[in-house]
Amino acid sequence: MIITHLDPDELMSIEPTTFGGSSPGETERFRLTFPINDPQGVVCWEAFDAGRSTEWSYWHAEFHVCMSGSAEVEYTLPPNHQEIIKTSIHPGDALLILAGTRARFDVPDKEPYIHVSLFQPRYEYSKYLLAQDYSQLDRRQA
Repeated sequence: MIITHLDPDELMSIEPTTFGGSSPGETERFRLTFPINDPQGVVCWEAFDAGRSTEWSYWHAEFHVCMSGSAEVEYTLPPNHQEIIKTSIHPGDALLILAGTRARFDVPDKEPYIHVSLFQPRYEYSKYLLAQDYSQLDRRQA
């Protein structure tokens, strides 16, 4: 077993990380840490800040368990993302986010949406992606 402890105060003391957003040229920011990051599985401890919307595209399936706070969520599902589905997430709610889901979490001003994200196995990136070396992506001959 690999065991960890999830401390919300410690999570909220971490500076938000900036990521590329769901659309090219956009960014997204939220707090996260990886208390377990093993090839067999990942525990990601995340907080979406109060009073803002966080948009994310899930290219792999993952579970979320809401630990505190809440969010109004609008999402679409693959393959064509034609219908907007709405739901509310509250402490104690657990959800399976399907691969390909696009979601917007609207978090009220009162408190952050703190959740644990779980996925198995850990996804692996190609070395050129980790190095951000995109020079070999276009392999057409001139």
